[in-house]
Amino acid sequence: MQPCRRYGVAVSWLTEPDADWDPAAPDEEPPRSRLRLVALLLGGWLAVSLLVLVVLLVVGGHHGTPSPSTSSAGAGPQPSSSTGLPPGWQQQASDDQTNCAAHAYGQAAAFFARTPCVRVHRLLASASAGGRPVVIATNAVTFASPDQAKTYLALVNSDGTGNISDLLREGVRYPGGPAALSPDAAFASAQDGSTVKVAEAAYASGNTAGNDPTLLAIAKQGV
Repeated sequence: MQPCRRYGVAVSWLTEPDADWDPAAPDEEPPRSRLRLVALLLGGWLAVSLLVLVVLLVVGGHHGTPSPSTSSAGAGPQPSSSTGLPPGWQQQASDDQTNCAAHAYGQAAAFFARTPCVRVHRLLASASAGGRPVVIATNAVTFASPDQAKTYLALVNSDGTGNISDLLREGVRYPGGPAALSPDAAFASAQDGSTVKVAEAAYASGNTAGNDPTLLAIAKQGV
């Protein structure tokens, strides 16, 4: 049997064409496959991008956050390296404060109540002289002006007028160190602009004399 032609399309009499079949309609399966492939590729790219973003945020959180300072106002004494200290000195503790009146005694405390300092840096160090261990306590008080520093220097250089409390006086200890600085410790002071530096040196044990040449030389190194 010969197929008939309807509108130029061969149709077999043996099998009727589907009513919805359109010979002119394009094949839809390949575009759907391509769309599915594109969707999969986009999904994979988004997943990788999110993973990279999370990794960058985690790494940035660990390395981009500044570490807290080891020496700040109100913080307790912190041990640190001896960089910048005189030869033979070993730093045991240090701190920085802004309330000098709260860390002073005698007339010095009254002075700071009237004339607040800007800050004070305190240091506790050890050394050795003639085979004997030495303890050194220094402080550097910064004022708002050189005139204030000059007035304080005259006060602290006078006997019995007090001083900034050294770290031993406030309870700091280190292995082999004394419980307190000798009242006869060698003393040195100096002014540098708006800053007054004071240093005291004493033997960690045994007798100490304030006029000991060795201890005086060590104290002068601290200013």
